[in-house]
Amino acid sequence: MPNDSSCAWHALACPRCGAPLAGLSCEGCGATYGEAFGVPFIGDFEAADALGLIEIAANARNRATLAVPAGTIERLDALCAGYHAAPDKAAFKAAHQEARAFYFMNRYHEWLAVETLLEGHDLTGKQVLDIGAGTGFDAGRLALRGARVTALEFSPILAEAGRRGFPDIRWFGGFSHALPFATGAFDYVFINAALHHMRDIPTSIAEALRVLRPGGTLITSGDPFRADSVGETLEFNVFDRHEGVLGGINEQIPRASDFFATLAANRAVLAPELFTDTLHGGRSGSGPPLTDWTRWDFDADADLLRQRSGGLAMRVTLKAPWPHPPALQRDGALAPTTFAAWLEEPDNVVARLARIVPRDLVDTPFPGAPAKFDLLNGWRVAQSTATTRTAFRRARLFRTRRAAPRIEFEMRAPTPATFTFLVNAHPVGTAELGATWGPVSIEVSAVPQGDVFLLEFRREGEAADFDAACFEVRLPGARAGLAEQLLVFARRLRRRLRGG
Repeated sequence: MPNDSSCAWHALACPRCGAPLAGLSCEGCGATYGEAFGVPFIGDFEAADALGLIEIAANARNRATLAVPAGTIERLDALCAGYHAAPDKAAFKAAHQEARAFYFMNRYHEWLAVETLLEGHDLTGKQVLDIGAGTGFDAGRLALRGARVTALEFSPILAEAGRRGFPDIRWFGGFSHALPFATGAFDYVFINAALHHMRDIPTSIAEALRVLRPGGTLITSGDPFRADSVGETLEFNVFDRHEGVLGGINEQIPRASDFFATLAANRAVLAPELFTDTLHGGRSGSGPPLTDWTRWDFDADADLLRQRSGGLAMRVTLKAPWPHPPALQRDGALAPTTFAAWLEEPDNVVARLARIVPRDLVDTPFPGAPAKFDLLNGWRVAQSTATTRTAFRRARLFRTRRAAPRIEFEMRAPTPATFTFLVNAHPVGTAELGATWGPVSIEVSAVPQGDVFLLEFRREGEAADFDAACFEVRLPGARAGLAEQLLVFARRLRRRLRGG
């Protein structure tokens, strides 16, 4: 159901002060907001959004191809329904080419989540907010159920594609941790496969509940989670060979308590239901995984889930008015209109982001302790050692220009390759490198002293496989100790025994 044009600005609130918005102007603090690629964007990016901004930059080159073609949702939903009802699913796949496509099972699981979580719910005429709407696939599906949909998206690129594909849906750019909507504005809030991308999950959930009317429902789905006792090392191991993450996609596996904290703290006004589509270790923790949709009681089972990992969905009903004020945005560092202009030149975006990257991500020790930020910048943190860092295809460092006009490294690669070195996206040199450590000297004199700049190592050309596309970097004079030499020997021996 199309949204009425008269409702285009319904229930908007300023994320800086909470007052109502009149169009794109705040009636309280006087703040004004603009449009990014034709979509109203309410709020400003903050320095803490750096990982998300790098992910947006990674998609910039695909901007023209992201819109969902007309009829796609209806076709795929019908296919999912047919697959779900088929007694012989292998035969169904054999008879339907699209059911064998690489993306089909993901779409099927999303369809199944909507069907399961909306059982008994009628969206006709309801005000529905889709947070993290992406290119609008889920928002479009909700509109087909008769909802009056508002779509909110953090990425100006995806919001532009969504508005292009679903022009009858009300689109805004904005932030899940400071929603630009009045308290109690919606009957339903949906967040599909997006919470685990958000930098503040408890606050995002609180904000989603705040904008519900009493009796309204929050539905989330498609989020991986890990046991509370498991640290970031799990993410490093899972994503160490993930080409998308190493290319800049901000995937996460949050702790179970990141999803449960807000629900537990506000249990008196909430009726939460939990679901898993996968639970590793099953109920006992040592059994086979549960791979069917399973409903859990929040009060009785949340502690069990905090000890497991898997895939999570939630259906949470707000029983009384939300008791907390809106979360407000305080530290805007980059206007979305400025960022959208940067995205017109994809090669330069990350270099321009150097000016707002948090200071604790600049001049980090090399090799240093592993961090999630390293993954998005191409460094295989689980593969790196005390003296070296291993990278996939390209790697980036954020540095402050010191007095020295050059920065020195040593590098090697498993197969001979050409490498280009860039400073603030401008090539400053090349080198031919192979299996033997070779010196690399990078000119940085063009950067004003004291400025933060982006240093990039880039492997040129195609590689035979993932491992061939990797390379190692170390500081001059660094030498592997005995323990590292033994570790390298053990890795090589394992590869030989596997026939690799």
